Amino acid sequence: MDLGYDVLSALPDMRRQAESLMTDTAEVGTWSKAGPPDEATGEYNMVFTPVYSGKCRFKAGSTAVNRVDAGSQLLVQQQNTISFPIDTSTAISKDMIVRMLTSTTDPALPGVTARIKGPFVGAGLTARRFPVEVTS
Repeated sequence: MDLGYDVLSALPDMRRQAESLMTDTAEVGTWSKAGPPDEATGEYNMVFTPVYSGKCRFKAGSTAVNRVDAGSQLLVQQQNTISFPIDTSTAISKDMIVRMLTSTTDPALPGVTARIKGPFVGAGLTARRFPVEVTS
């Protein structure tokens, strides 16, 4: 028995199983200025350039309520994670924008946007998982 060999042999099937849970779709990319600013407003037109478009799994993590000293407000913080297939999501990186397109399990998820908060680090994993911060 060789555990390393056994895990590596099973990894493709484990990745397929992880992908079977990815019932949402999203596009991930960056915003950039397009052309000269509008003469009337001085604002630039912004263009979204995706580096990934396809299946994903948006997962809400634990919700913690913290008391903030300024004004004794209660703030809710939620640790969200988004997972992508290993083989097709290599261009996704920190600070990119996620735009949720569809969801088979949550009708409120399409239209949500989030920012990738950290890099993906790991080997031998079944999915590329990123922490995200919901922005709208």
